[in-house]
Amino acid sequence: MGIWRRMEAWARDGHEARVAVIGAGFVGRGLVHRLERSPGMRTALLVNRTASTAVRALERAGHDADRIVVSDVPGEIQGAIESRIPVITTSPGLIADLGSIDVVVEATGAIDHGARVMLDALRAGKDVVSMNAEVDATIGYLIHNVAARTGTVYTICDGDQPGVLLRHIEFVQGMGFQIVAALNCKRNLDVHQTPDDSRAYAARDDTSLLMTTAFGDGTKMNIENAVVANATRLVPDRRGMHGVRTSPARVVEDVLKVLSQRGVVDYTLGGDFAAGVGVIGRADDPELVGPYMRYFKMGDGPDHFFFRPYHLVHLEAPVTIAEVVLDRMALGSPLGPPVTEVVAVAKRDLRAGEQLDGIGGFTCYGEIDTVEGAAGLLPIGLAEHARLVRSVKQDDPIPADSVELDDDALIVRLRRQQDELMNAPSVLGASTAVGG
Repeated sequence: MGIWRRMEAWARDGHEARVAVIGAGFVGRGLVHRLERSPGMRTALLVNRTASTAVRALERAGHDADRIVVSDVPGEIQGAIESRIPVITTSPGLIADLGSIDVVVEATGAIDHGARVMLDALRAGKDVVSMNAEVDATIGYLIHNVAARTGTVYTICDGDQPGVLLRHIEFVQGMGFQIVAALNCKRNLDVHQTPDDSRAYAARDDTSLLMTTAFGDGTKMNIENAVVANATRLVPDRRGMHGVRTSPARVVEDVLKVLSQRGVVDYTLGGDFAAGVGVIGRADDPELVGPYMRYFKMGDGPDHFFFRPYHLVHLEAPVTIAEVVLDRMALGSPLGPPVTEVVAVAKRDLRAGEQLDGIGGFTCYGEIDTVEGAAGLLPIGLAEHARLVRSVKQDDPIPADSVELDDDALIVRLRRQQDELMNAPSVLGASTAVGG
């Protein structure tokens, strides 16, 4: 029986997963709507810094505004959840104390905020489904270890490109193909795009300026591919990957032409790939498999392109939640210490004394590299807490020793802890412990 029919049967038996959704932005409000229409799960709590935005999200999901409880009082929240009344809080720190929450879905994309929520939830015995690739790329190995210690599940999510691509990789491997390249598909890329350039797109799509800019300048795609790489041990062929301008008909030929190795993450540019993902796989027995693949209209091989033309973000997320609830199974998380890093690169000439503004901003963009290639460079996930002590030229990676980091920033302290956990020399200096 498939996961969805099993979830329907579980719901008919009177079971229900009570989900806390963190964030009522573009993804969060879509997820709330989907959960209200999925068997065996519901949005028991919506957490957002602006209560009015969260109220609108619940209204769009079909709830009457007069029945929505807005509270930062744990007892009131707990009572509303137990009474099946939709409830909103602006205080994410309360989640750890709510026994009536089973699964936490982090959907903000905010690094410090997301890291705090996920770690607090795991330490309180709650499973975490992450739609926050930014946190996973920065401290995913640390979070994975906290989940292992606490007996909880931490996983990336179906619908997001990392989750969709990971699913697709396993599908291709399950048919006996070796992974040559796992490909994110992008239409356009401008690494120097700024929030000013993004305003029209953000208004059209009802997305935040930071999110829109991070997509446009390629940072988000590099982060997503780092998440996939660290969950599979695939690597980029070079810093920033190749970014092959191609079409579905020529993708195998064009990608293989530039690669120096197999087993990589990369991306396509242009072409009719829509919002898809793709995998180039090599048959494990080309002489036997080749005739079948030709008959299936999949080309002559031995390398074949397996394409999924969409990723549907929040619409697919309930599948991950169902697998966590029913099977205690993670779709994906770091297999071990990271094999990749996303480093900060100067978006323009930067002067000593400037404060970096991080992902989706005016000062830097992110490029994936192997951990060896990224040694001594500033991770993009820490950039918003960095002030330059030396100037950096446009399109140069930003050395870690050219910035002063805010030692009080949560993500800086957590990253130092992750480096110590790996017994790896940290470019950031000694850690200050955070939690257990």
